[in-house]
Amino acid sequence: MNLTDIYSLYRDNPPCRWECKDTSRGEDDLRRTVFARWEDRGLAIKIACNDFTTPHRVEIWRKTAAAYKAMGYHCPQIIASRHGNAAEAVDYEGRPCVVYAEELARLQTAEQLGERAILQNGRYIYHDDALRFLCEVGSARLDFGDFPSGLCILERFCPSDPCDEIMECALEFKEIIEGRFPRYTERFQRIWSRFLANRGALERIYGRLPVSVFQADLNPGNILLDRDMRFAGVLDLNLTGRDTALNVFFRELWINFDEDSPDKRENNMYYVEENSEKALRSFLDNLSLMKNSYHFTQAEREAALLLYRYLRPFWWRPLHALKRDQADPEKVGQILSWIETEQSRGIDFERIMARDPCGTDRGGTADTKAVMDKRRGGASMDIIEVSHLVKEYKKIKKESGLRGAVKNFFV
Repeated sequence: MNLTDIYSLYRDNPPCRWECKDTSRGEDDLRRTVFARWEDRGLAIKIACNDFTTPHRVEIWRKTAAAYKAMGYHCPQIIASRHGNAAEAVDYEGRPCVVYAEELARLQTAEQLGERAILQNGRYIYHDDALRFLCEVGSARLDFGDFPSGLCILERFCPSDPCDEIMECALEFKEIIEGRFPRYTERFQRIWSRFLANRGALERIYGRLPVSVFQADLNPGNILLDRDMRFAGVLDLNLTGRDTALNVFFRELWINFDEDSPDKRENNMYYVEENSEKALRSFLDNLSLMKNSYHFTQAEREAALLLYRYLRPFWWRPLHALKRDQADPEKVGQILSWIETEQSRGIDFERIMARDPCGTDRGGTADTKAVMDKRRGGASMDIIEVSHLVKEYKKIKKESGLRGAVKNFFV
């Protein structure tokens, strides 16, 4: 099947104009998007050959886009083919591929507008609204996802993955230390033992944490802004799936909402303690902000420290720093010291994540700094039931002042 045949899955005639974007990642991960425009409409037709794009997953992505739209957010909808399917299995360039089509986004992404336009006083202009979006999705407890998101832990995102991303990074880190730095072997063995013990403890409670269906990649290229430069929605659902709200919150805060962390691009937090502490305060401030839009359960508050100690020491940033600076044994030693600190860091998540009974607690730097000072050196939005009736949905929306929430709305 060629592009003309693929166009015919959606329209009688070929588009007036089109352009193709190739974002493939090696021989085993073909990804192409054709931006096709007809006189009366445009489509982003996606062609993929990898083990995380299947017709079933595309159907779940379709439901996710529809759920986000029902919440009041812009999210390009997946358009059925002329056969009525969300996705079609085709042979393309000698490969078995999956083809599906989305509406063209009517809004610009934050990335398209540029960093100078979206940064104000060192923070993204959409920062707080995007966090509220995460909280709303988490509160909705969407239950139609039967496969994990790209941020998943303690399970594999793709059938071809050997393990979750954190364990994968940790194993690569371990291989470098054991292969190149015999002077640190005994020290690293203690680090590794703590890592495995913490993972085991987290596994025993992880299944009790609330889940929803998350987009799982809120980088500036996937965030849509309206004409007033406010957060309007998201696009790109190919990492979307079921995940625990707490894991997604932690991961997104560290990578997509840490714009005020110092020297993050240079990984200097591993060598300058002040930078590391400032990055931690930024994370805790954001988490404290989220509790005003999301009700953290007791299980989430109890699991938070275990999750922190599993995620923080071995996610990809320490690994990248090790790869970059492995020619300097002293810097490698500093990275190991940073990991040891994070593995034993005491944080009073119970206090940070607990909602003020009077509803007046706004969190912030003073609160989180006090919690850090107290524990350093130590070992929402409520779910809103929404009926299928638009009238009832609008009534709840008006009374709550929220943009909307959906619980089990799409089944």
